[in-house]
Order: sequence, then C-alpha cells, then structure tokens
Amino acid sequence: MTPKKFSEALSELDNKYVDEAINYKKKGRKPAWGKWVVAVACFSAIFLAGNFALHMDDISLVSIGGIERDYKDVYVVESESAIEWPWEYKTVVEQYTAINLNDKEYYSRGCSVDASLVGELIGTFDVTGYDAYSDQSHKIASEIYRIDGISEAYIVAVKLDGEFYVFSHNEYVPPENLGEILDNYALEQTLPLNQFTKYNGYEQNGHFKLSNDSHIWDVLNACRDAEFIEDDNWGESNRNYLSFTATSDALGIYKRVFNVTEDGYIWTNIFDYAYIFRIGQEAADQIISYAVENGTESETEPYNASLAGTLTEITDGYVLIDDTVLCSDENDGMTFKVYLNDLRISRWIDVGEISVGDIVVVYFTGNIDTDAGNVVEGAFSLSKGTISDIFH
Repeated sequence: MTPKKFSEALSELDNKYVDEAINYKKKGRKPAWGKWVVAVACFSAIFLAGNFALHMDDISLVSIGGIERDYKDVYVVESESAIEWPWEYKTVVEQYTAINLNDKEYYSRGCSVDASLVGELIGTFDVTGYDAYSDQSHKIASEIYRIDGISEAYIVAVKLDGEFYVFSHNEYVPPENLGEILDNYALEQTLPLNQFTKYNGYEQNGHFKLSNDSHIWDVLNACRDAEFIEDDNWGESNRNYLSFTATSDALGIYKRVFNVTEDGYIWTNIFDYAYIFRIGQEAADQIISYAVENGTESETEPYNASLAGTLTEITDGYVLIDDTVLCSDENDGMTFKVYLNDLRISRWIDVGEISVGDIVVVYFTGNIDTDAGNVVEGAFSLSKGTISDIFH
C-alpha cells in the first residue's frame, strides 16, 4: 500500500486504539503463541513524533510529550496488525461488549468513565462477549448505572472489574430538534466547547482555546426549536465555520467535532451519525463572534501523542525505545521507557510479535516524565514500523 500524507492517514485512524488509556492489571507472562494470532496487515503513515496537525514535510522540530526533538525529514510507515486477540489476551472491556436493556442493544465504546460522573443504579444485567477462537459466547452479570444527566435510553455505565465503562445505544433515530439532544445527553454539562479551529471550506485559519463556553451554551439553549435537517448532500466544503473539538468522558467520545457554520447550521458527529440543525445566521453569528473575540490562539493538539524508535531492551516490567535512528544528529538520541502494566502494550511482547531491534511506534495520552527516566505516561498502543525517507 502506498503511504499517504499524514493528513489523509489521520482521518482513517481506528478509534479503538485511541479512545482512552486505562490502567489495566498486568497479566502473568505466557509463552509466545504467534501461530494462533489471526492478523490482517494494514498500513498507516505517521510522522516520527506525531505532532499530528502540522505539515510534516515542512518541519524537523517536533514535540514528544512536551520534549522538543530535532528529527530527520523522514516518515515512519506503521505496520499495524488488526488482530482478533484470544480471549485471555483481551481487556475486560474488549471481552464483554454488549448488553440488552429494555429490549435495546447497547455496545461498549471501549472507554472508561470516572465514578464521579456515575449516577444511580439501574439494575444488574448480563453483559455478553464472543470468543472467535473457541466459537463460544460468554456472559457475566454486571451492575448497570445511569450517567449523571444523560438519559439511560441512550448511554449507560457498566461496572466491570471495579471500573465503569460507557455503553451506548446507537440506533439511528433522528431527533426532531436541537432541544432533544441538549436534554437527552445533558450537553451543556457533558460536552465542553473550549477548543476550536477556524475553517474557510477545507482551509484551516488558526486554532484557538476558550476559557469559558457558557455564552455558547446560552445561545444554543435559545435555539432549542432548531429543526433537524436530513440532507445527504449537505457539506462544508463551500462554507466558513468554526469546528469545536468534541471530547467527553461521559459521552464516551474523543476528538469528534461540533461545527457552527456562518450560514446558520450545526453539524456534529458526536452521535455516530451526521446530525445537522438549522439554528439561523443570527445565532451562529453570536457563537462565532464570541468565540473569535474571546479565543486565545494556540498550538494544534495531536489526535494522540506518539513516539517512534528502535526497541533496545525488553524486561518483565518495561521496554526501552531509543530514537537515535530518527535524530538529525545521532548524538542527540534519547531512550524512553514504556511500562508493560497495560495489557494492550504487554500482549504484543508476550506473543513475540515485536522483538529487540525492531522499529516500533507507541501511542500515548500523557507526557514524558523526565525525572523518572523518560517514562512514557499513558501508553496504550505498540506496533512495528519502518522508516521511509519520502512518499511515493
């Protein structure tokens, strides 16, 4: 597969790898069983430190978890295996993925929600999962809870191994108006609108942060009767708009979008389908004017932070990755430590898919703790990669 520009590859990232880093208990080490792994090879292109929103071929200085690095003008082609893991190598939220509540199917979003956002107990229900290797279905009885403010007809929290996970009912049932989703999902409480990008069609014109989004919600609440528009041909390529980053633990969504167009529309994908509402030009102008006047210009945030380098050591508790091969000056190489206390990292080592000497790519959600020896915080994905000087 011919590597793509990162801006193209980014739009194809699989959310299952990037929803949230969760601290799973480390399993006991087992012998490699690579022959049991059924993998489908695929490729995606990433720049070597993954400062995702920049034009990668125009820069060499990149930031890895807050550490500035001077890299060659090269790319890493990530060889990502889409694996159906054996049951014992799945996390609990990968094992148990569905519930039936009041004759409606809910499916796991693969991410946790803090206990502080969890409301009252709904009841105890079976949570089911399927083991493709043994062709067996599994189920466990788990407590199901409401999430504060959100209607249980759409999203609930399921308690698995002492943690709460977001499950959602994704049937396509369009609302009549904006007010329905404001109420059903408690959006003013669950969806912060504090980061946005200005667009003229497909062209970006700056990234900004807001310290207070209350005025935006005041305007949206005044547009509760805004009608839902079902138009498959509706698009933004010929429109000017603000694109707010939509991330919410309570909703189980990560870096989706909530767009406000100058000609008076809301377009969002936070409900898995494209939802469009006509709020009118006056309301849209109030939102856009407030955001532009009060927003502070900021750097683009990557979809997720990443680092790449040579795997130099594997221990029972961690791996070491050296980025010398990427550095403009090989004397500037650094070694990073990635702990194996997350099953999504350790299983790649356990099955022998990755070995010392391999070029690897790590995705993570935290920073680099330099005081602790360049520890990568919140690592949740590890895979092989190869270095490419140019795109073809």
